[in-house]
Amino acid sequence: MTMAAVKKGSISFRSIMWVVAAAWFGMMVSTNTHAQHVMGPLGSQSEVEVESVPANDEILPASPADLLMRFSTYVRLVKLTLKAPDGDPVDIGYRYNPDASRVFLWNLPELPAADYYTVEWAAIDPSNLVARGSFSFSFGPGARPASELIPEEEILAPVIVPDFRLIDQQ
Repeated sequence: MTMAAVKKGSISFRSIMWVVAAAWFGMMVSTNTHAQHVMGPLGSQSEVEVESVPANDEILPASPADLLMRFSTYVRLVKLTLKAPDGDPVDIGYRYNPDASRVFLWNLPELPAADYYTVEWAAIDPSNLVARGSFSFSFGPGARPASELIPEEEILAPVIVPDFRLIDQQ
C-alpha cells in the first residue's frame, strides 16, 4: 500500500506505529529532562527547601543574635556549622539531636568583624534522603554582599577515564 493509495481520513498501520513511537520517545525525553532538573545541589538527594534568617547574601546592621532555619518538611538536622571567610569554624554549640523538626533556632555568640560568614547545613528528610546547602551573610558598616566577596570556584574541565573492563582482554 502506497501513500497515494491511502484515502483521505483513513490511517495506515505504519502511521499509527510512527505516532506511538514518537509519543514514547517524547515521554522518555521529558522524563529524563525532568530528572536532570529535579536534582538539587551537588551531594543533595532531597528536594527539601529551607528559609533562613539571616537570608542568603543578606547584609545586617550588626552581628546577628540568632540563626533561624525553617524547612519545608520535618527533618533531622545532622550538620550545622558557621565558618569565617578563612574557613575556620565558629563554635555555635551545635550538637546532633535525633528529634525531627521544621524549625531550628540557634543563639549565636557575638561574631567578630569579618567580610562575611557562611552557614553550612545538612539534614535527613522523612524519606531518609540527605538535603544539604549553605548560605552566607555579612554585617556592619560598609558591609558588602557575601556573593561579591566569595571567590568563584575554578571550573575544571571534565576528565574522561576509560573503563578497561569494556576492552577485550584476550
